Amino acid sequence: MRGARVGFVPTTQDRVGSLRQRSRKVPGTADRGGHVRPSGALERGRSTMRRVYASLIAVAVTIVLFRVLAPQSALAGATVTVELLWALPAVLGGAAVGMTLVVASASRAGLAGMARFGLPDFGTSGRALSNALAWATIGVLAVHFTAAAFELLPGGHRAVAAIIGGSLGVGTYHLHRHAIEHDAYRTFNLVAMLLASGSLASMSITPTGEWWTRNFSTLGTSDDIAAACFNIAIIVSGAGMALLSGGLTRALVSDAYRVRRGRLVTMRALIVLIGLGLAGVGMVPIDGDTVLHNVFAASAAGAFAFLCLSMVIWAARMPRALVAFSYGALGLELFALFAYDVLGLFNLTVFEIIAFTLVFAWLIALVATTAGHAHAVGLHHDLAARRHAVTAGLGTRRGQSGSSSPDSRPVERAPHRQRRSAWTSARVRRATRRVQQPRHQQRVRWRRDGHADDPPDVVAFAQ
Repeated sequence: MRGARVGFVPTTQDRVGSLRQRSRKVPGTADRGGHVRPSGALERGRSTMRRVYASLIAVAVTIVLFRVLAPQSALAGATVTVELLWALPAVLGGAAVGMTLVVASASRAGLAGMARFGLPDFGTSGRALSNALAWATIGVLAVHFTAAAFELLPGGHRAVAAIIGGSLGVGTYHLHRHAIEHDAYRTFNLVAMLLASGSLASMSITPTGEWWTRNFSTLGTSDDIAAACFNIAIIVSGAGMALLSGGLTRALVSDAYRVRRGRLVTMRALIVLIGLGLAGVGMVPIDGDTVLHNVFAASAAGAFAFLCLSMVIWAARMPRALVAFSYGALGLELFALFAYDVLGLFNLTVFEIIAFTLVFAWLIALVATTAGHAHAVGLHHDLAARRHAVTAGLGTRRGQSGSSSPDSRPVERAPHRQRRSAWTSARVRRATRRVQQPRHQQRVRWRRDGHADDPPDVVAFAQ
C-alpha cells in the first residue's frame, strides 16, 4: 500500500513537468526548473563579455575622472610626477567602478564564486543601486561637459543635470531590480553603458570645441585619443548588440506569445543590422566618407523603425505594454526627425541623441517586458497543473484504500473543515512535497524578476 501511494502522484508530476519542458526547450539552452536559460557555454561567454565591457568602462571612467580631478592650470605645465599624482586617484576610481559593475552584472554562479573569496553579498537592492548611481553620474557629467548648450534653459545646466541624472538613476534602479536575473539584460546593460561612458570620455577631452552645434559624430573626427574613445565605444557596443540578438529575444520562444513562423529569425536579423550599423558609424567617421557614414546610420535607423512598426506581425500575443512603447518610440523618432529637418527646432546632435536613446531603451524594454511576462504566465500554469495533480492524486488514493471514513472522500468534495484537516495532515504534506516543486526554487524563479517577496500563489498554497 505504501508503494502504491508513493508511486502514483510522482508519475503525474513527471508527465506534467516533461510536457512543459518539451514545450519550452530551445536549441542552445538548458532547462532549469521549467525555465529556459542559456547553456553553460553561452553563460560563460556572456560572463566574459561582461568582464571585458566592465574593463573598457573602467578605462573610460579613468579618463573622465582624470579630466575632472586634475586642474587645467596644473596640466598645462605639469611634469611627469605631477601627472602621475593626479592620475593615481583617477585610476583607483576607475578600477572601483569596474569592480562594482562586475558585481552588479554578475550571475548567481559569479556571485557564489566571489563569496568564496570573502566578498560580501550585496543583494539585489545593493546591485541595483550601484548600477543606478553609475547611470546617474554619467548623465550629470554629460551635462557638465556640455554646459554651454543648456545655459539658455530655465535653471541652466544645473537644473538639467539634476533632471537627467535623477531620471536615469530612478529608472535604471527599478529596471535593474526587475530584470537582474536575465542574463542578456545584464550584459546589454553594460553594452549601453560602454557607449555612454566612451562618449563621455570623448566629451571630456575633445579638442573640437562646441561639437554639439554640429553633430554627435564630430566627437570621432579629431584623430586623437578623444576620437578613439568615441569610435571604439560605438564599434564595440554595436558588435555587442549584434551578438546579443538571440539573448534579447530569447523569451519570445514561449508559447504565451505565439511567434509566427520565421518572424523570430527576422527580428534577430534586424537587431543584428542595427548593431552593425552602429559599428559602421564608428568604423567610418563622418569626416572620412560622409556618404558611407550616413548609410550605416540610416540602416540602423531604418531597421529600428521597421522593428517598431511591425510589432503586431512578429507574434500573435506580444505584450501590450511593449507594443504601446514601440509605437510611442517610433512616433517620437519621427517627430524628432520632422522637428530637426523641417521645423529646425534643434540641430542634428539632439536628433542623434534621441535616436540612440530610443534604440537602447526599446531593446531593454523588449527584455524586461517579455521575460517578466513569460515568467508570470509559466509560473501560473505550472502551479495550476501541480495543484490539479495533487488533488487528483489524493482523490484516487483515497478511493483505492476502500475506507468508509469521511476522510476517504475526494478532497474537492469534502466539507470545509474536513478539507482543511486533510490538507494539514502529515501524510498529505508528504505527498504534496513529492509533487509540488520545492518552495525555495519557486522563490528563486520569482525573484529573478526582481520581486522581494514570495510568489503569491506559493504563499496561498502553503497556507
